Amino acid sequence: MNGIRTIGTTLEFYFETVNKRKEYWSKYGDTSLFNCTYENLFDSPPEPASYDWIIVQDTLHHLEPIDKALQIFNNSLRPHGKILSVEENGNNIIQRIKLYKYRGNKRIITIWDEKLQKDILIGNENIRSLDTWRGLFEKGGFNLKEESVQYVRYYLPFSYRFSDPVKLLEQEEEIQKRKGMRREYFFFGLNFIAEKK
Repeated sequence: MNGIRTIGTTLEFYFETVNKRKEYWSKYGDTSLFNCTYENLFDSPPEPASYDWIIVQDTLHHLEPIDKALQIFNNSLRPHGKILSVEENGNNIIQRIKLYKYRGNKRIITIWDEKLQKDILIGNENIRSLDTWRGLFEKGGFNLKEESVQYVRYYLPFSYRFSDPVKLLEQEEEIQKRKGMRREYFFFGLNFIAEKK
């Protein structure tokens, strides 16, 4: 919509709705620069040095083997290319308990993909802490930009119904500025940018 060629790829069920969404947004601008495919990143990696940015929203914790995924990302980025990651905070105590009840220790599983007609290795909500991501990205040839790290969603959603949302967001902003247990273990979201070395 802003004149930037954008390519999306997914293995998610919502792929079937992409064309309808594209049709909707075409009323507001040119959607021809956007394309989305249903494919496995490991079967068809992008061309080397073909992208400036990769955006992975609620995705990294599904990619396995993660080291190979980061290698594919590194190869497909131009020099100083960047990855923008929107993830869950793997240190969040509530999420860890919830996910353990859901999947136990089965953090990596194999699923059958009907569309591709093959088994796919996938992270089973394999969320990680910032320190773990930092180490994985470092090994993958990236620098995690410390100034880009953002912790989000400290308060539970229902809190916004009973309080001033602007004040809650301001409080979240203050809490995330200080190192400590509240920041590390009680924020649900974790955003960061990693740059190709």
